[in-house]
Amino acid sequence: MESVLILSKWKAGGVTLAAERLRARGLRSVCLSEVPDPRGIDRCDEHVEVDWDGEELPALVERLERRGIVPTAVINLLEPLIPWQQAIAAHYGLPGGSAGLNVLASKTLVRERMRALGLSAMRFSGDPAKVDFFPAIVKPSRDSCASRLVRRVDSRDELLSYQQHLAERGFADTEMIVEEYLPGVEFSVDGPVLDGRFHPVLAVEKPDHDNVRHHDAGLRIHPPQQDHVRAGVRTLTGTIGALCADLNLDQLWLHVEGRADEDGRTELVEINARFGGGMYPTVIREVSGLDPMEAVVSMSLGEFGPERLGRLHDRNLIGWVDVEADELGRVEISTTAADLCALPGILGADVVDGYQVSDLEQENYFLRFAMTADSVDELRTRAAHVLSTVDYRITAQP
Repeated sequence: MESVLILSKWKAGGVTLAAERLRARGLRSVCLSEVPDPRGIDRCDEHVEVDWDGEELPALVERLERRGIVPTAVINLLEPLIPWQQAIAAHYGLPGGSAGLNVLASKTLVRERMRALGLSAMRFSGDPAKVDFFPAIVKPSRDSCASRLVRRVDSRDELLSYQQHLAERGFADTEMIVEEYLPGVEFSVDGPVLDGRFHPVLAVEKPDHDNVRHHDAGLRIHPPQQDHVRAGVRTLTGTIGALCADLNLDQLWLHVEGRADEDGRTELVEINARFGGGMYPTVIREVSGLDPMEAVVSMSLGEFGPERLGRLHDRNLIGWVDVEADELGRVEISTTAADLCALPGILGADVVDGYQVSDLEQENYFLRFAMTADSVDELRTRAAHVLSTVDYRITAQP
């Protein structure tokens, strides 16, 4: 039976949204995951377990054949599973089989490719012993998710201390990359890649970014307000376009993060082969009219064309805030998404009552909301009003 594969790891991967879009198209969905109960499995037509770290493609192919499953597309929103996505697509002759996609699975490979193309002057190293630039950012090169294990270090002593911390937590063998820390303002750009060309549909300035843990924090704003950030968006868009053309990428959505300073330097922070999480889909729909998950489904089938991009909408300022838990435990929140959406100017909200915080080394957002206003000051006033209405507590883990 013909089916679309949805890849999941760590109970993540947008399974629910993908399965709903496929069902609306009359397509069967098969979730592939390493656990028997991935989030969203109840929305899928079938489930196949895969040991992502211990098995190889032939084992999966044989399992699918035994179940009579013939993949017609593969959907993946997780960087660690890019090699599986590419291998599956190449084996079955599906969109997404370009070997260049595998470069995006490794932050080190991305840095090396950009340096070889003359697109970046950022200093980096995969060997902590060779790092001679500080401050620096330490992060996983491949097995990354939700800013997990990302840390800024300002000296060699801090780098050695963080290495010891990773070893004590059992991450000594995790492939890490150490990158030059860039001053300036962080921003992001989202959009599809078609025939090697990057088409940005949303640019976001992050004036309140957490520059220590490198988590998104405070207010995010579309469109960017500062001149050097707007210039940085244009520069990074061109840089990513050149990288996409070199890698022969097509039918792919990218969420790209960068930094720009007032002296005109712009550098890539990270590139993700998916759309931004949280409220990004809401804001992308508001600004461009595109449903990013529907776009990803269309791309997986190889049918997304430039005519789908249309024209960007002329809107007021849009801002959004993610609220993160800062202690271990279970979040109990009585405020609902409906409560927040009833407030003036709110475009959408996401509330997760019962969110379990088990690791402070990653982002732990349990509440998000997006809003519109006529000025940045009004955005901040509305955000403060929303936060003042939220009723929650974090109870200790049993």
